[in-house]
Amino acid sequence: MSVYTTGYSIRYTIPSIQQQAEFAVITAADQVKNEDPSAPDHANRLAWATWVNNNNSVQATWPFLWPIALNPAIQASIVADPTGAGVLDSDIQFVVNSNLEFVIAVWVANPPLPPP
Repeated sequence: MSVYTTGYSIRYTIPSIQQQAEFAVITAADQVKNEDPSAPDHANRLAWATWVNNNNSVQATWPFLWPIALNPAIQASIVADPTGAGVLDSDIQFVVNSNLEFVIAVWVANPPLPPP
């Protein structure tokens, strides 16, 4: 399997990775809600975390899926076991946490539309 097809599988076709990613996003949102209010950009971070926890966790996960798919450790896990069973939660959480600031900044600059 090539890097491209492995990455595509990670992004779109391995349900366990989708589940791990969503849980990692919820975990990150929970950590934001519990952080010190003096943390940099806390108001925007808290607004994002609140949005995530208001039944938007699937949508909130989307920006993290390509970074997860491109992570070499996660790709190696899929090459070793294409089912995704070997992908570590800690690898998924690392990618989410590493991309959190960027994702929140994009979310703040382009807030989601409210439901009709």
